Amino acid sequence: MNSEQWKTSIWAIVLGLIFFGVVMGLCIGLVTFNTNWTPDVVWFPLPATIVLIGSTWWAQRKWDIGLRSPANVQWSRVYVIGIGLTVLGVATAVVQGKFTGMVRATELMDAEVSDLFKMTYAFYMSVLAAILAEVTFRGIVQTRMQSVLSIWPTVFIIGVVNVLAHRWGPELLLNWLGLFVTLAGWTYLRWLCQSLWPPLILHAVTNFLVALGLYTNGPLVHAELANGVVLAVGITGLAGLLIAALLARNIRPAH
Repeated sequence: MNSEQWKTSIWAIVLGLIFFGVVMGLCIGLVTFNTNWTPDVVWFPLPATIVLIGSTWWAQRKWDIGLRSPANVQWSRVYVIGIGLTVLGVATAVVQGKFTGMVRATELMDAEVSDLFKMTYAFYMSVLAAILAEVTFRGIVQTRMQSVLSIWPTVFIIGVVNVLAHRWGPELLLNWLGLFVTLAGWTYLRWLCQSLWPPLILHAVTNFLVALGLYTNGPLVHAELANGVVLAVGITGLAGLLIAALLARNIRPAH
């Protein structure tokens, strides 16, 4: 990488992290205010959604982060590729969790609030975090970075930075590979179709489904999964990769 590539890449990352920190900070502040003042009445999703939509609209107007749909894209094919890559990422997380002893649980509030408040927080914040992450990393950061770097350095760097931007703790150390594969896959998808919509939608849906499963069935103790189940999940992930690779072979990146 030359000096211009380094400068553009570092500035893109710094800009994205500032954007993410400010928007997420505002949304968490609304949750905290709601918790402290009216813990039995859930109202934070409305202003938080306004903050999210407003900041996304501003980022799109200022930097053209990819909230568009190029006409020369086979969208059905792109979404199948995206689903295949998402399955690969989830499967990688499950297999890694089996060997690291990861326990995946719903992120609930540590506060005296109603059950409705806790449920709303679990689902809403999962989706909000997904959308904000896409706007930040595959929107603001990738749009600038891919203008000076080729695809694979872009995929690797954004995948690493996106993983490191997650909350530091035991879960990150136990699941870093699954996170990286998933986020790198969505970065590749963003480059392939030159639109933020597919990874944004897939990330939001994936987070919602994971939150739903954990909230409904309780924590997932990966070490307790039967070896046959883990093997089947791993094979399914490889099948997702194979399907994505075959479908992506003859697709020309959108312009």
